[in-house]
Amino acid sequence: MNFIKKLFAFNKKTNDTEKKEEVNFTGIKTTESFNERYILESIDSKMLDGCLKMIESYFIDNKIERKIDNPINHPINLDQVDREGFGFILYCNAFQVEEQQAVLFLAYSFSEYLIKNFGFKLYRDLKPEYPLRGMTLKYDKEGTFLSIYPFEYSSKVLNGNESFEGLVEKIKSQIEELPQINEEIQKFMKPNN
Repeated sequence: MNFIKKLFAFNKKTNDTEKKEEVNFTGIKTTESFNERYILESIDSKMLDGCLKMIESYFIDNKIERKIDNPINHPINLDQVDREGFGFILYCNAFQVEEQQAVLFLAYSFSEYLIKNFGFKLYRDLKPEYPLRGMTLKYDKEGTFLSIYPFEYSSKVLNGNESFEGLVEKIKSQIEELPQINEEIQKFMKPNN
């Protein structure tokens, strides 16, 4: 009981003030159940190239100077695509690209950034809990996973509810906390050790 109490009331200290940050713990799963549900995917280089070109052309056509020169899919640049210019969805519509595909451009580009910079792996979820969660990124720290749903998150960004840079900051703090979470899980799994 103490384990569950600690896990759900996990405190995180910041330099400015103390905040409570909840850890979204969904359970303990076997390797077999994980492998039945998720299939490892890879980033298709041609598709990624098309996504990045669309983002780059958005900057050029809107005469927006990128805040981060390289890579183009840096979260700060992706936030610019959302906030500056006449709108990424409208831009894509001008090329007869639907909103869902515009969201996919950002989701795929952001996924590649997280894979390259944090070591996430891309999976296809065969049993997604929600419609926008068929694509998932997982960060594995000794069997403790941090999951992100890039398509769902990109949709939230384009609806003005989130930012890519904000998610990266959350990811960094959660990755720092994973060893402690993993330690608590191990105590729960093997109470005598």
